[in-house]
Amino acid sequence: MYFSPVRVVPASESIGCGDRSVHSHWFHESLAIRSRISQETFGKIDMARPSTIPSRKPPRQARAQVTVNAILESTVRILEQDGLEAATTTRIATVAGVSVGTLYQYFSHRDAILDALQEREFSRALEMMGGVLSHDNLTLAPRETVTAVVRGLAKLYSESPALHRVLTVEGLRVMKSDQVEAFDIRVIAIIRHFLNASRTAIRRPNVEAAAFVIFQAVRAVMLGQLLERPVGLDAETLTNEVVDLIMRYLVEDAVIEPAPVAAAKVTRKAAKKTAKKKPS
Repeated sequence: MYFSPVRVVPASESIGCGDRSVHSHWFHESLAIRSRISQETFGKIDMARPSTIPSRKPPRQARAQVTVNAILESTVRILEQDGLEAATTTRIATVAGVSVGTLYQYFSHRDAILDALQEREFSRALEMMGGVLSHDNLTLAPRETVTAVVRGLAKLYSESPALHRVLTVEGLRVMKSDQVEAFDIRVIAIIRHFLNASRTAIRRPNVEAAAFVIFQAVRAVMLGQLLERPVGLDAETLTNEVVDLIMRYLVEDAVIEPAPVAAAKVTRKAAKKTAKKKPS
């Protein structure tokens, strides 16, 4: 699994590339506040459930890894077909072709399975982001890079939409807050690193803030579409809208017209020119 070799810079350091030097202290303070809020809020949702997920037994042999993968994939299949209520440990074990006792050897309860699935999705997202926003792609046009990232995220969601809906709702309950924050920090660091290294002139003077805003804005929009499923907003339309949002925020001053509108204007201009050339 590929992870971008980006180091999370301590608050005491400055992050810079050329004239883009910014201090990250405010950002790490905000994360500390978010941590306290999430622990205070989500820790009160289910007082009957322990605050931490019991450790999962890591698979040590290839055969054990196959069993764990079967359990995870069976859970995804049930979620996609029948929803969270149907995903009992008994049903998951049956679909995976293992006994309930075997399932409990690796996962103490269903939340532990959801926790493992969330970690797997985090890894997939980091792998995709690290690959697209790598040094090898610094020479690509900004719009091409942004489109690749948004399409990559949309693809992850579209492969298992029901799973991601469940993880969005259940994620902060079944996962430790520091796991979620570690993922957020890693993604923001990848974005910040790419922006600092990019040869494109970035409009935002504070690259640290820009990386945070981009990540949170894109995630909010895409999760909103995933949960609400608004009529008429397909994956391609959403991708185009999100890409335009990022491009206007980062690099482009001019208003970006949707492709059909721009094409219609070109057609009308061409028609007017042709009409003027015709003899009266």
